[in-house]
Parts: sequence; structure tokens; C-alpha cells
Amino acid sequence: MGLLRHKMELLNIQGCLDEERTVLEEIRESMDFGYESFYPVNDCCRWEGVHCSPTSSHVIGIFFYHIKKVEDKDEDIWFPDMSLFSQLEELQELHLQGNRIGGLTNPEAICELICLQWLDLSVKTIEGVVPPCWSNTPLLLTLNLSKNRFQGNLTSFLSNLSKIEFIDVSHNRFEVQNLLLAGCNLNCQSGRIIPRFLSTQYNLETLDLSSNLLVGDFPTWMLHNVSSVLSLGGNSFVGEFPQRYKNNSTLTILDISDNHLAGYPPTNISLVLPQLYAFNASSNHFSGSIPPSLGELIYLETLDLSNNLLSGVVPVACLSKSSSLELQDVRHNQLSGAISNLPVFMQLGALLLGENQFIGHLTKQLCQMQMLQFLDFSKNKFSGNIPSCLNNNSYWRKQFQANSWVPIDFTTKGNSYLYQGIPLTLMTGIDFSVNTLAGSIPDEIGELADLRSLNLSQNLLTGHIPTSFKNLKILESLDLSYNSLTGQIPHGIVQLDSLTTFSVAFNNLSGRIPFNEHFSTFSESSFKGNRKLCGEQLQRKCSSNDNEDDGRQEKPKAEESLLDKPLFFYSFVFISYAVGFWSVIAPLYISVNWRRKYFATIDGWIEYIFDML
Repeated sequence: MGLLRHKMELLNIQGCLDEERTVLEEIRESMDFGYESFYPVNDCCRWEGVHCSPTSSHVIGIFFYHIKKVEDKDEDIWFPDMSLFSQLEELQELHLQGNRIGGLTNPEAICELICLQWLDLSVKTIEGVVPPCWSNTPLLLTLNLSKNRFQGNLTSFLSNLSKIEFIDVSHNRFEVQNLLLAGCNLNCQSGRIIPRFLSTQYNLETLDLSSNLLVGDFPTWMLHNVSSVLSLGGNSFVGEFPQRYKNNSTLTILDISDNHLAGYPPTNISLVLPQLYAFNASSNHFSGSIPPSLGELIYLETLDLSNNLLSGVVPVACLSKSSSLELQDVRHNQLSGAISNLPVFMQLGALLLGENQFIGHLTKQLCQMQMLQFLDFSKNKFSGNIPSCLNNNSYWRKQFQANSWVPIDFTTKGNSYLYQGIPLTLMTGIDFSVNTLAGSIPDEIGELADLRSLNLSQNLLTGHIPTSFKNLKILESLDLSYNSLTGQIPHGIVQLDSLTTFSVAFNNLSGRIPFNEHFSTFSESSFKGNRKLCGEQLQRKCSSNDNEDDGRQEKPKAEESLLDKPLFFYSFVFISYAVGFWSVIAPLYISVNWRRKYFATIDGWIEYIFDML
């Protein structure tokens, strides 16, 4: 019997901890109801609504749903002391939904629950301000404070909830002006819909719900509720953007990128959003033409319509009113027509027209845009010559600081990179690849000392590679492949120590490939397709007829003799002619006897020839 009793005592160790049972009894007494719901009494881990860890026996969950009924008397309103709950050190879930809580005593004590993941205080009449330290709860995933009377500034409270997955603070008295909830995985447990409490917030200045995978129709009502900045990018909204709206919005920044919106772009956007200076509708399913009303947005600075199904001619002339335009991105669409009447945007930092069906020559207005930093005309049908006046650009010539505008992705070194912050201010690039540009490469491009990426591949370019390219000291990527370039690779290119990507493949280049330690790192793929090119990279030996100067050492030039100079040659011919002429004419002019003998001899030869005939 003694052994059996000892075993029973050992088994009882796995039950409720004494100190936590005492805490739960105090909580039970504050709720003012009897023992019938806490059977058996000795093991609190088996009480109704109490869950314990199977390994440590600590209380990890409290589920007290609707214990204090609405029909209870007013004097039975519960004011729970949160310092009691804070003594449950490993508590992970606290559910007090639907109880008649009039207020929280010591609400700051919740901040001591460092393991808390789920807090549900919904459907009560709790009044007061949410303690700021609640936002520092490190593991909180789900927060439900709905249908209470909480008040105060919700923005500061939510700003530090880094792991939050679900939040519901609807039907309260919170005041929100700036709410940044990007990438917070909102409402993943309730169908990823927009948090309901936002529909009652009418004083929002900034709302960022980007990258939350939220679903549903486009929330038109947000155009009215948010007064300045609205970011809804990176979600799964569907439907069409409203063509009309009863009240003009005061939004200045609107980002609806990376959704599933379809239909036509708003034809009267200048009436719906007259104050707009940044509009990003990229990566959707918009179709039709670009509305001319965009030109009525006089404050417009950044316009991104890339990655859609837009077609037709770009109304470039109408954009002339947007004198502050800094970014225009219409890449990856089906736009067509020429851009010969492109306005001169003096503040434009990026003009991105790649992967469309544009035709015609490259307009010389590009040369007047002093602040251009990125120029992408790739994968179109542009023809004609590359403008030689591109060296008028002040930024590419390292005379100005970069514009400070939105992040941008640009293809260089064979990959697309997103540039923002400091890298954005340092990066520059020109991409004219995959067109039908012809003629030679202008020598003036070698004057663009601040250029970091140049792609002229897959065109119809001819002539030599400009020797002026040796001046592009910080150039990192140079692609001249798939053209009809001739001549040798300039030796000065080996001096470009920043160059990490280089290709002249599939041209008509000849001679020896320049050599130095840095240039030897480029593989055969950078030079293949040139039958007359030789060198170590191609594993093709150079003959004696090839240029022997491969850059390994500086060879002195052979001394030129006097006979090799053109001036001597032409002088010799002139003097010989003069001497021969006057050696015959001068004697005849001076001596009468010589003239008689000369003419007699000529007459004799004429008679002889006639007799022979």
C-alpha cells in the first residue's frame, strides 16, 4: 500500500502547479461563480477552459468564453486584475471573449507575458487607452480587441507588432492618422480580407497595406477615407479601377501595383485624383490605351504603368504639362507608334520604354534631358542612328547628383536588379538592345564618364568600337554582341578595371584580343562568333599577320624614313615632271636651229609613216 501511494504521488507531480492553481482560484473568485465549472478541484489543468503544457504542467491557455452573461446584473460587471494573469509565466493564449468586462485593472501587466501569442478581449465594453507596452509583446500573432470602447492613437500601438498575423480592432474609438501595415500577413485566419475597422477610419492620412495578399474587390471607399498616401501593392485585389467617383480624392500617392485589376485605366483620372504626383499601377491586367487625361495631372512626378496589357500610341504630347516628371515606366506592354514628338522633361531621371512595339528613330530630344539616369529602349523596333549628342547629358558626364525618386529595377549584367537608396544614386545605364539601330557607335559616348551600364547588343551597328571607350572608367557592363562591328578590339578597354561583364560576341571583329590580368577573366563566350579574332580566350592562335601587340608590353614604334612620308612622294613627282617638260621645251624656245631640226625630224617621221601605209 505504501508503494502504491508513493507512485500516486509521483503521478500527481504532472498535474497543476500549486502556485498557478492559487492564481486561477483568485481569478475564479473575481469572476464570482462557483466550483461546478472547475471539476476536479485539485488539478487545475483539468478545469474547464484551462490548458496546461503536457511536459512542464504550466498553464499555457485560458479559454473563458461568455462566462459573465449579458443578462447578469450591473453590479456583476467584471474588472479583471491582469497582474494575476501575468503570474502564469508560460501563458500563450488568453481568451476572455464575451464576458462583461467593464475595464482592466493593471492592464500593463499583460506586457509581462513574454510567451503570449493570442489575445482575445473582444465583445465587451472595455473603456480606456491601450497600454503602449502591449505593442512590445514579442510573440503576439493574433490580437482581437473588437467591439469595445478603446480609444487613443492606434498607429503607435501597432507599429512594433512585427509578428502579427491577425488583427481586429473594429468598433472601437481609436484615432488613426498614419497606419503602416506592409508585410504583416494580415487576416490570414479570416480569409485575408481587409481589416474591418479601417472602414470606420475617416481621418487617415497614410495607409500602407502592401504585401499582405489581401483579397476582394478594389476598395473604392479608401479613395475617400485616405487623404494623402494609399499603398495597396502586392495584394490580390480584383475588379476595375473606378472610372468615376462622387467626390474628388485628395490622394497624392497611389500604389495599386502587383494585383489582379483589369479593365481600362481611369479615363478621367485627372478629375478623380487631381492632386496625384505618384501613380503606380504596374503588374496588373489593365488593357486599352493610356488615357490622355494623365497629361492633366500637373503635379505628376512618377508614373509606372509597366507590366500590363496596354496598347496603342502613347499620348506623349499631353504629358508636356507634367513639367516635374521624374520617372516614366511603360515597359512590358504592347504600345506602338513613334516618339519623335516627345516633350523635353528637364527633371526626368528614368525613361523606360522597353519591351513594346515602338518604331522610328531615337529622338534628339533625349539629348536635352539633362538629368537622365536610366534609359531603356530595349526590345522595340527603333531604327536609324544612335544620337551623337547624348554627351550633352549632365548626369552621365558626372556633373550633377542623382534624383531622389522611387526605387527602380533595371537590367544590367544579364539580370534585373532593384535599385533604391544609395545604390540608386550611384547607378546609371543605357539599354538600346534588340532593335534595328544602324550606323556606327558615336565616339561621343566615350565622354559619358559616369556611365555604369551600356547595352547596344542585337542591332545592326557597323564600324569600329570607339577608342574613346577607354574613358568610361567606372563602366561595369558593356554588351556589343550580335552586331556587324569590324576592326580590332581597342587596347584601351583593358584599362577599364570596373568592367565585370563584357561581350563582343557574334560580330566581324579581327586581330588579337587585348590581354592583361583583368581582361583575361572574360570567357570564350564574350568573344565567340568572330572568325578573324584570335587569342588565349578563344584558344585560337594568332598568325604572324595578326596584330602582335596584345597589350602585354608597350612596344616602341619603328622610326619612319623620309621616303615613307607622303609630302616627299608628291614633291618628287612634281619636280620630275617639271624637269622633263622644260628639258624639251626650253631648247626649242631658245634656239632657232634646234626648232628647224626638230620640226624637220617630225615631218620626216610623218612622211615615213604615210609611205608605210
